[in-house]
Amino acid sequence: AIAAATIPLLVQHGAAVTTRQIADAAGVAEGTLFRAFADKGEILHAAVVRSLDPAPAVAAIGTLPDDDGLRPLVVSIVEFLLEAQRVGMRIFAAAHQVLDPHRGATADRAEAVRRMRAGDAPDARRAGFDARERSAREIVAAIERKLTAHRAQLRVDPALAARALFSLVFGNALPHLSGGDRLDAVQLADLILGGIGADVTTDPSP
Repeated sequence: AIAAATIPLLVQHGAAVTTRQIADAAGVAEGTLFRAFADKGEILHAAVVRSLDPAPAVAAIGTLPDDDGLRPLVVSIVEFLLEAQRVGMRIFAAAHQVLDPHRGATADRAEAVRRMRAGDAPDARRAGFDARERSAREIVAAIERKLTAHRAQLRVDPALAARALFSLVFGNALPHLSGGDRLDAVQLADLILGGIGADVTTDPSP
């Protein structure tokens, strides 16, 4: 409950979020936080882990309206992913600030960060990568389920369409790929639906 309450605070305040704010949001006394967690860094870590749970995103995608055809559905999915992406980037940026030893982290946490960067903590890094990969896989599967209802309007298999949609939306947020000029939801939806070729007829599905 504390981790869940911390997530929107991280989005709003970043690493400047205080333990008092977290306690108020969770409906507990500030001292209670430190019976569950050693310090603020551990609370933020738990919030980051909680934010990787794909279940809320999967449920939200499942409830998106799809009665108006393929294009409005794709726009809705892209809008949802863009917002989820914005929230995720804020959460990870805040966590990085707290865990960065150059920003006043404790000696123990600084050593933990040093070991992780040096590759001395492969299990933790592997677990984090696996969680992100699992989350992405489940979200793509949820998108595929929504697109399947519109199979007749798709040139490719819904599974491939879902992967392409997810990849394009998230690639759009990476500055080294987007060149800093990010597309909005409608632009992305049009690109996903129309591609870049004027007369594309081949089907790249496996």
